[in-house]
Amino acid sequence: MPTATATTPRWRLRFADNREARNWNLVSLALTVPLLLVGYYYYGPNALRTALAGAGTALLCDWAAGRLILRRRTLDDWSALVTGLWVACMLPAEMMNVGGLVIRDVPVNTAPLYAAAGAAFAILVVKIPFGGAMTVPFSPAAAGFAFLTVCFPQKVFAYVPSILVPSAHKSSLALLLRQGRSALGGGQLSGVFMGQSVGPLGTGCMLVICAALLAMCLMKARRGAALSAAGLIASVAVFAFLFPRVTGTGLSVRLHSVGMELFSGSLLFAAVFLLPEPGIMPNRWYTRLGYGAAAGALCLLLRHLGSYEESVCFAVLLANAVVPLLYRLQTEIDARREHRRKREGAPARAEGKEGL
Repeated sequence: MPTATATTPRWRLRFADNREARNWNLVSLALTVPLLLVGYYYYGPNALRTALAGAGTALLCDWAAGRLILRRRTLDDWSALVTGLWVACMLPAEMMNVGGLVIRDVPVNTAPLYAAAGAAFAILVVKIPFGGAMTVPFSPAAAGFAFLTVCFPQKVFAYVPSILVPSAHKSSLALLLRQGRSALGGGQLSGVFMGQSVGPLGTGCMLVICAALLAMCLMKARRGAALSAAGLIASVAVFAFLFPRVTGTGLSVRLHSVGMELFSGSLLFAAVFLLPEPGIMPNRWYTRLGYGAAAGALCLLLRHLGSYEESVCFAVLLANAVVPLLYRLQTEIDARREHRRKREGAPARAEGKEGL
């Protein structure tokens, strides 16, 4: 990570003020609430219970660990609340499948328990030990969901169809894509775009996520975050077009592959919300684009070679690890540019002295 020298990124110095960090997270919360409302519409009260469990656990852990370990208040920037909600958004709304918890012969929804576990890991293992949200090297929400993916893969991908708005397919888009199938043909694109597909409770409605991305582009403070998201989306689209996973040949198959890669799992959600963490994201426009492009390439690589149904959170974490390399590249580019400027300016000054 960059040290506190003259080359410290202005982006991080700006968020050293707690007020700026709080404003950032409040906007993130405002952009997340519509996703939770869509989840409530599709899955009912279970979606809100899961979200409340993740948010409540994150707040409790952040308050306790901040007092005991950091010896200061850490709730003021609202990052814990946002982290807990993001972990819950990537989980199923219900977990009452075979082998689940049963009390008096009645299946119990254990999704809130897993949301609480992921939020606790994000706060206690990732955020607090590194000093807080603005000094953490990895996205806490991505790390929390990655922890759940590694420990409970059969649970976090056990998606249930919506009762209110049933899907034409009984499997998630990510699982269909692994099987080489597409869910975008036959007029089904609009339904997929509206979130009428089997998947996580808060990341399936592409209309709301695209609206959040558009809002980021319109807000001056969020345009840099939109650049990172655009880099990821563009990288995924290019690689999906060149190496389609949908079975078949022709241009339409490649376009279906691009759509399935972008719309499946939590990819767009991660691009808009998880990737542009203010304490991690680079500060130059070209490094932000490279940061997003690296995350997209890593995501497609893990999807092709990995064993998990969804791997975008691992790609985000790996892209976070690449940020110091981007800072080193940025410093090298600035040094070469300054050296070139001084070298070109020296002859001009020499000629001026000869004229005198």
